[in-house]
Amino acid sequence: MSGFDPRMTRAFVGYDEERSARFWGLLERLIDRWKIELTGVENVPAGRALFVMNHAFGWDAMLPMAAIRRQTGRRVWALGEHLWWKVPFLRGLAAAVGTVDGSPENVDALLANDELVLVLPGGLREAVKPQELRYRLLWGKRFGFVRAAMRSEAPLVPIAGIGPDEWFDLVGDSFARGRRWLGVDLPLPRPRWGLPILHAHKPSYVIGAPVSSTPLPGEDEDAATRRIRREVRGALEELIDEALAARVAPHP
Repeated sequence: MSGFDPRMTRAFVGYDEERSARFWGLLERLIDRWKIELTGVENVPAGRALFVMNHAFGWDAMLPMAAIRRQTGRRVWALGEHLWWKVPFLRGLAAAVGTVDGSPENVDALLANDELVLVLPGGLREAVKPQELRYRLLWGKRFGFVRAAMRSEAPLVPIAGIGPDEWFDLVGDSFARGRRWLGVDLPLPRPRWGLPILHAHKPSYVIGAPVSSTPLPGEDEDAATRRIRREVRGALEELIDEALAARVAPHP
């Protein structure tokens, strides 16, 4: 028995302040050692907020979460994939340090408590995308995070992650490969040349200005949902483009 209780996937239930403090403290030391940059902390709202971030292969989202936690003194919760809760040990650790199942009930409970919550709308499909699609947002038909922000009147705050998308050279359709080789609808990522060669790209993160989740006067819910998603997507893409352009800009 792993001692994992399914109720630990719910907001606040599996959270362990002592384990969480140790975990995030370790990540803060890594941030200092690697000199990872986080800019735009002044854009973090004083109350509830839903951070919206691009997804790279791996768990790099923990780095800006740790940096925000240190600079603001506030917890940042992550909405995890349903797959998380099938992995022994990792699921218990995830719950203890502030990851919850990405359900409407959980995000509503967190935002109602004026917490900071991070969502990766692209999910696994965006995380295991091939190298040709680096920095592309693959959100498909996911609108639930926008509806959650609207229900709680929480601003959506874009966070651009630069660097981790280039750590590995992934090729092909990982989900198609999983269905073909494993017979299940799970991703099976394959590095280029079959070798997981890690490229040393130092990550950096930029927090953008909040996007309001309030519908316009006379705007119906469906139209508002689509418009707000376009706005937050556009804001995130602009942050990514500006950060990538800054990397190659000539120094004065």
